[in-house]
Amino acid sequence: MNHAPFYREGTGKNAVLFLHGIAGSPAHFRDLVPVIPREFSVCGILLDGHGGTVADFSHSSMEKWKTQADNALKMLFARYDQVVIVAHSMGTLFAVQAALHHPDRIPRLFLLNVPTRPWVRPSTWYTCLRVAFGKLDRPADLAMRGETAIELTPRLWQYISWAPRMLELLRECSRVRKLLPKLTVKTLCFQSRKDELVSIRSCKDLTHLPSVTNTVLETSGHFVYSREDTAYLQKNLRELLQEI
Repeated sequence: MNHAPFYREGTGKNAVLFLHGIAGSPAHFRDLVPVIPREFSVCGILLDGHGGTVADFSHSSMEKWKTQADNALKMLFARYDQVVIVAHSMGTLFAVQAALHHPDRIPRLFLLNVPTRPWVRPSTWYTCLRVAFGKLDRPADLAMRGETAIELTPRLWQYISWAPRMLELLRECSRVRKLLPKLTVKTLCFQSRKDELVSIRSCKDLTHLPSVTNTVLETSGHFVYSREDTAYLQKNLRELLQEI
């Protein structure tokens, strides 16, 4: 699967920035990009350490990822009037912070699987092991492998070096959970009932916020959305952009 960054020049004065999750890539948004009107420019970045080896990932950091997201936003601000952010998982944490700093330039947020309360299902650990050893004969295996933008290895001890990155992610999740009540930018959130990595209890952090509308996708997970939910996301993104 192509995990490369992408850019599409639009005909208007606004842009859409895509921010992917940890160990993911811009490919996660493959079904959303086609519904974006041609007047919007489109930018999907690949975060540092992604698209390479296990070692490449471990040598990166949360600070590098946040800086990279900020730099992409600054680049778009220099060329366009407004930037809508569409983000998944860890990318939603960056999107929320960006909207807090630039509420006048970011008119909308479209957030998927916001990880305010990370929680790994026991079955997900088993899937991780299968994928690491190249066992790809189940839909769950194929889904995780397709979404992972890192060259995996059966040498499990190498993943120990990922511990600092995971701890950084947990701290960032906790920090952004406390920032959410300050969000003023109109935001659409979509949490998945069958999410393998984010507890459905995260919905509690996204409800009763004046600027946030949260929807539960009943038949989707963290990596893959059902056909019905994909169509629903496409419809909502299209309508959101029509408001700009």
